[in-house]
Amino acid sequence: MKNEKIMPSAKYAFLALGAIVLFMIVGINFLKVRIEVMMFLSWLIIVPFAKKLGYSFSELELAAYDMVRKGMQAISIILAVGMLVGAWISAGTVPTLIYYGLKVITPRFFLVTALILCSLVSLATGTSWGTMGTCGIAMMGIGAGLGIPAGMTAGAVISGAYFGDKLSPLSDSTNLAPAVSGTDVITHIKHMLYVTVPSYIITFIIFLFLGFRYGSDTADLSMIKEILNSLDGLYNIGIISLAPAILVIILLIRGQSPVTSILIGSATGFVVATLYQGFEPAYAAQALYTGFSGDFGSEFLNKLLNRGGLLSMANIASIMVSGLGLGGMLRHCGILQSILDVMAKKIKSVGGLVGSTMLVAYLANMIGGSMSFAAVMTGTLMSPLYEKWKLKPENLSRTIEDSSTLGAPLIPWNSNALFAMSMLQVSYGQYVGFAFFNFIDPVIALIFAYIGFSIKKYTDDELKDSSKAELA
Repeated sequence: MKNEKIMPSAKYAFLALGAIVLFMIVGINFLKVRIEVMMFLSWLIIVPFAKKLGYSFSELELAAYDMVRKGMQAISIILAVGMLVGAWISAGTVPTLIYYGLKVITPRFFLVTALILCSLVSLATGTSWGTMGTCGIAMMGIGAGLGIPAGMTAGAVISGAYFGDKLSPLSDSTNLAPAVSGTDVITHIKHMLYVTVPSYIITFIIFLFLGFRYGSDTADLSMIKEILNSLDGLYNIGIISLAPAILVIILLIRGQSPVTSILIGSATGFVVATLYQGFEPAYAAQALYTGFSGDFGSEFLNKLLNRGGLLSMANIASIMVSGLGLGGMLRHCGILQSILDVMAKKIKSVGGLVGSTMLVAYLANMIGGSMSFAAVMTGTLMSPLYEKWKLKPENLSRTIEDSSTLGAPLIPWNSNALFAMSMLQVSYGQYVGFAFFNFIDPVIALIFAYIGFSIKKYTDDELKDSSKAELA
């Protein structure tokens, strides 16, 4: 038949996937083409493979657009965060956080303070990106003033931001994981505590040790005084400057949408910048679009605070769009399903199932360049296997968070990693070795899966009740 669809063989699926990976490697590493361009062009690579399976390009387009639609909330959030950063720097919100931080934080306890502070902010707001773009920038400035290595500070910021994001009922990832797995968010969060709490304690101890090793109480105070004087000279430091941050936290705690809350925070930042800080409205408005641009009388502060704006997030948004679209195509024509079928045959234990789920999540993060795509793909593909093994859906949702959410910033071309590098002004090589929480959590989760600790299984009675419900 003309439009008959063919299920790809495992060899064919791996060949198609390998072609895309090879295309990306050659373009990015050898031809030096930007990743945003290569991700979008990779749509063309899948077309000939899909056509041989009976799929038209118009079908692939619709599948791509459908997957992009599912990721629109995350895309909207990153664009809104870009505006928020520009607004909060012009409003003095971020500079005020840096100013007070330099006055009260000591070098030896700085790293654990950064970890805890970013954890609390992310837990309260439900956004790791918003935390890195505001509190994270402040911590980077304070850390540099105290003589702490930039990568180490970034590792504490990322660890804290993703811990809070992972457990916050306001987070998009914390709601997405249980949604695609078939459980509710409260059950999901409670089940994550078994793994998340010990991982966080270990991370805390590591940063405490590093703080005593690298944080010297004899840090160069002249640089700190220079930073304080520069900030005090350009901004009105005080509680009014913190009003936009306080308002956003209140809105998110009260259950407002993250996008709406961040946009309100941006608008409030604009008002504070014009009425309290004295910037011209046109100047403050420009910061929303292209980022803040000013002379702080310090090369360090110029580099740290001249950033933000909607345009600063355009490259990450384009990666998410093209990555989600590519994933939708691969899913629609059965290539990802064929690869999963091969993996399913090799699963012999619950530990093997959880490990395979993590592998799928990391692979989806690599292909799609987005945590949202990885969560949707992992949940959709692996859910039947968890049912087969009589495991409750919170086991799957927890594993998605352990790997899809926490693994995203560990992949250098993923939008989460690019965002962290852009906001914190560090290279991938500088921070990746210090993102301890993102490494430790999945390791502990895998160990627990193999020994059976905290793995929730259906009882015979629950399975009978479920069968009766389905029949009814």
